[in-house]
Amino acid sequence: MVYRVHNIIEGQPTFDVPLQLILDELKPGGALKVLSPAERITDAQRRWYKGVLLPALVKADENGETIDWWDMEVKKQCGGLSFLKKEIFLLHDGRSVGRLTTRNVGVKNMTNFINEILSKSLELGWPVVPPDPEMKG
Repeated sequence: MVYRVHNIIEGQPTFDVPLQLILDELKPGGALKVLSPAERITDAQRRWYKGVLLPALVKADENGETIDWWDMEVKKQCGGLSFLKKEIFLLHDGRSVGRLTTRNVGVKNMTNFINEILSKSLELGWPVVPPDPEMKG
């Protein structure tokens, strides 16, 4: 669960719910993660991309394509090379392969990538629900 810090009063963060309710959710072996405002936005943007957009495209696809296929297709159609990071992997036989990832991409690039997705979705008829406006940088 993600809880946005609304303010810091006398050194203590304030949230939509009391801090104790947040702490009550902790389980042994779990963890807390602190995000900067930019990291929080890009985290929300990535969750929209992977958890809303891609499943919607798979559900609407009459050809039965997978999330992985749609991930590559969206990145190809929507300027992924311009906005995303390229990861290179070395294979056992010495060859290397690359892929585009949304990891470690800043708010501005993710916002531009999402805007390109929204624009392309109108052109191609993709069933896209825009993300929360708060996710824009």
